[in-house]
Amino acid sequence: MSEINEQPRKRFLVLDTSTAAQNVAVMQDNTVLVAENSYADRNHSVGLVNGIQKLMEQSNTARNELTGIAVGVGPGSYTGIRIAVTTAKTLAWTLNIPVVGFSSLAALAWSGYQEYINTTSADSASTTDEAESTFWIIPLMDGRRAQVYTSLFEFRANHITETEQTLSLPYRLEEDRIMLMDHWMNQIAEQYHALSEQERPDHILIVGETPNHQERAEQLRDIVKDRVTIVECGLDAGCAGEIGASLLFTEIYDETHHLLPNYTQLSEAEANLLRQSK
Repeated sequence: MSEINEQPRKRFLVLDTSTAAQNVAVMQDNTVLVAENSYADRNHSVGLVNGIQKLMEQSNTARNELTGIAVGVGPGSYTGIRIAVTTAKTLAWTLNIPVVGFSSLAALAWSGYQEYINTTSADSASTTDEAESTFWIIPLMDGRRAQVYTSLFEFRANHITETEQTLSLPYRLEEDRIMLMDHWMNQIAEQYHALSEQERPDHILIVGETPNHQERAEQLRDIVKDRVTIVECGLDAGCAGEIGASLLFTEIYDETHHLLPNYTQLSEAEANLLRQSK
């Protein structure tokens, strides 16, 4: 039996309320036991504790069985981020277990990729081709006034290597930020053209809260042609669970009382441009 198989199973609680959805997952290692995306009550301060209790019961998980908590620290809704982070820190301190913060945009990127794969899975030829593909994944959260919370991730589908405790996930190419969508698409185009044909991604997925930014996203399609796919989707609790569990497995935890939300601010240049446009 391998060393990994000999290690005790771990139960993790994963939370994210950075968007309109209340996302809760209970994980066993990197496997989702139960997960829920709830839009029934946008007041996360009321629904989150009840949501956690419900999923703990559904997964037959007692509080003393939890070995770690992961929480989405944003960017996104200021109030939503604070609620999830405060709840995670309180539980971690009360139960004396580690806590780690993860990027809500990373979870959204993984959600968008999974939505894309599920949508295209009926086409076996397409699925075979994409099993050998490299993806750029651009998650979008609407920041209003033509702004987006965003980042850039890469996922190499042909590098999938799963064990009981590891899962291949997208890795970060750019830090989380808030930008004017026009400028962000121009920057992505510049990065794309700076690469040789062999280095360029096979697919570029623009995922998340895309409807208000469809026209600007189409500008990128004009440049890179059929490599761009726009996928409207929400942040999925199961995908957040996988992102959170992957960080907890590294055993590089945040100090509970020092874990802070990542609100993300406009750069000074972007802020000046936005003021000038009013």
